[in-house]
Amino acid sequence: MEYNEFETHFPAKISAELAKYVTDTVLLESRYLFVKTYAREQFAYCSHCQKKHRTKERLKHKQMDRVVCPHCKSKCQVRAAGISRKYMRDSAVLIWYEKSTADPQAITARIISVYRDYSGDYRNVTTMYNCNDMYLFRPGGGIQYTGRKIKSKEVYSAFDRSFGYGSIKKFVSEDNIRKAVKGTPFQYTTWEKYTKWDNHFYVSDMTEFFALAARYPCIEYLTKLGFESIVRAKLARDRTYGAINWNGKTILSVLRLNKAELNEIRKSGLKMTPQALRTYQKVRKIGLRMEIAESLIAADLEMPIYQDYVKELTKITTEKEVYKYILKQIRHEGTPYKYSRDVITDWRDYYRQCLELKIDIRQDRNLFPNNLHTAHTKLTSRIKMKKDKKINDEIASRLPQLEKYRFEYKGMIILPAKSTMELFEEGRYLEHCVGSYSFDYAKGYTDIFFVRRASDPDKPFYTMEIRKGTVTQCRGHKNKPMSPEVREFVDKFISEKLVKKKNQKVKIHSRQEVAV
Repeated sequence: MEYNEFETHFPAKISAELAKYVTDTVLLESRYLFVKTYAREQFAYCSHCQKKHRTKERLKHKQMDRVVCPHCKSKCQVRAAGISRKYMRDSAVLIWYEKSTADPQAITARIISVYRDYSGDYRNVTTMYNCNDMYLFRPGGGIQYTGRKIKSKEVYSAFDRSFGYGSIKKFVSEDNIRKAVKGTPFQYTTWEKYTKWDNHFYVSDMTEFFALAARYPCIEYLTKLGFESIVRAKLARDRTYGAINWNGKTILSVLRLNKAELNEIRKSGLKMTPQALRTYQKVRKIGLRMEIAESLIAADLEMPIYQDYVKELTKITTEKEVYKYILKQIRHEGTPYKYSRDVITDWRDYYRQCLELKIDIRQDRNLFPNNLHTAHTKLTSRIKMKKDKKINDEIASRLPQLEKYRFEYKGMIILPAKSTMELFEEGRYLEHCVGSYSFDYAKGYTDIFFVRRASDPDKPFYTMEIRKGTVTQCRGHKNKPMSPEVREFVDKFISEKLVKKKNQKVKIHSRQEVAV
């Protein structure tokens, strides 16, 4: 559509209704009392009603409190008439919707900048209007022209692109939109649902919504059926993962579902995201049963990185088996997995570990372990042991000389660490960094011992380090310092195993846990 034809849909003048909205709402704060003193009497001129009056009390330039004009009852800011107003200007931007003057099925919108300039004669200030962008929405799509009469390739929000930053205030009136769309196809687009956003500072001019609604009438039905989050994703130009056939003729073809599946989603009461809907569609299509709640848990699989993992695994099995196994692990009693992304990540790592260890993944029992978490943990341990073989050999050669430090007292024992894996597991369980001590331990620069309860010698309790015959630290879970019973045990260990001279006292160093 050329600009000459486009322009016929808009009114030629600023309507009285628009002017009133600007005065009473957009530039409501632009009301001033300009005060001046004559013969010790102070007079004020109201910029809104343009009337003058004698003030009852002395008013000050830029005082905090606003003052009510006795004539028009406006709350006004106070300004001294004799002070320079070189930079005194109020401005804002609004969007104004109206019915098309050429097509009863269409609506128009204009982005209008308004301002008042008080730098000159304050008694002769008018509201200035400048139209920046113009929009026409009719069934089939939207058209936008910029202020330079240039047609945009696509409809975009001028609030976002031209006025998205800075302090200029932006205004949109829901009453104005409601009046403009009444009696047109846009009345039923459920536009009211999309005027508010999670970010309460954000003001939407609604142009991108009406462009979308003009192009895809299914937005009305999607919103009414509870798929608002999918419409919002489309509106925000986020991915919808192919979950929606936007040009579908019926709601079932739009949603790529059958009637039973749609009813199941509506009955669940859960809000479907684009990813969740796509996962549900895909899994049901390949013949697997999936609960609606499970589709929300498995929705991450639609992300590109996890789709790459799925493709990697489908080299050795079918897509159906991949989704089937992921669902099985999520449903597994006592599973540590809360989301499908955790399952697919561990499974892909496990698959690669099998290849590295030359485990035959053609056998289902290897490719589909009953408990993936346990299987993955075991292979991680095996690979770590394989990579740390040299260090483990050095640790093993040290064990005979460390056996002399074995000690038991009041239900607790001390054991030397036997491998890098033991150090790794100790650090993982107690959530401290002893796993990084492997090299120093193997080379004999330090000695690492486990303090355990004699009744449960395999369960990590405290970890102790000895350097040059001195206990430098003894830490529990998350580097917890020694409890009184552990301190007593360690003191006893020092006195019997480390102290060589009689009557030598145990000292507690301010920086180290225990020292002699």
